[in-house]
Amino acid sequence: MSGVICTANRFLCLSGCHVGVEFLGQICYDKDNPIAKGGCIVVRIGILEDEAAYSERLLTYLKQYQTENPDFSYTTEVYTTGIALLTKFASQFDLLFLDIQLPDMTGIEVARRIREKDESVMILFTTNYSQYAIDGYSVRAFDYMLKPLSYQPFSSKLSRALRVLSYKKDGVELHLKTKQGSKKIPADEVQYIEVFAHDLHFYTDSEEIKIWGSLSDYEKKLEKAHFARCNVSYLVNLRYVKEIQGGEVLVGKHRLPISRAKRKEFLAAFAQYKGGSL
Repeated sequence: MSGVICTANRFLCLSGCHVGVEFLGQICYDKDNPIAKGGCIVVRIGILEDEAAYSERLLTYLKQYQTENPDFSYTTEVYTTGIALLTKFASQFDLLFLDIQLPDMTGIEVARRIREKDESVMILFTTNYSQYAIDGYSVRAFDYMLKPLSYQPFSSKLSRALRVLSYKKDGVELHLKTKQGSKKIPADEVQYIEVFAHDLHFYTDSEEIKIWGSLSDYEKKLEKAHFARCNVSYLVNLRYVKEIQGGEVLVGKHRLPISRAKRKEFLAAFAQYKGGSL
């Protein structure tokens, strides 16, 4: 049980997994409001924090957020060391709060190992120093919070995270007609789309899918799923953006050019997606 703690006060410790779990209704989404009727899920949250005061503060903030948003439902697992989380990790979380400074390894290293198993879990770092947060680009962190933690930034970032989760939980699928037949693919797995000679190329981490079609049509379809154009030929899934440097954007392992005409609009879309924090 070393490195894993159970929380008390309305939390249930499950036998054998040392997990604090609290069910407080249901979290429901629509496209404009993360707390709304329809499409209910339970948000699975993991906390990695070696200082009890900060893990308790996060748990308190979650309860306060639920008080303000009565339909919010969540489960929590709290870990005090990186190795404890990695040993138990099995892609069971929607959202992870990771402390960067830990006794056994850095939160960045924990996140790197998690990304080897799970490309979609949302990661929010907590840290005493803002300069560490820039490393979050390398593991596609969603955001970070500076210590000492305060409720207002926490509430704002959690609300924004829930909006993004709402698109993922909607299970948006693209139905692509290739020469070999029809293929279904989750929009969340597409890193970017390229148009070339009237063909569209959909790039995921493991494959390239080519179909005939219009990039503008897919731009409209994917507008609410955080896709944005970096130039006339590329439509980028913003969650896969690792860095923007000069006139290029790193999407997964691919560097794509940002055109002058699209630069302002693309940077604004990325800033809105990231909340202007990373």
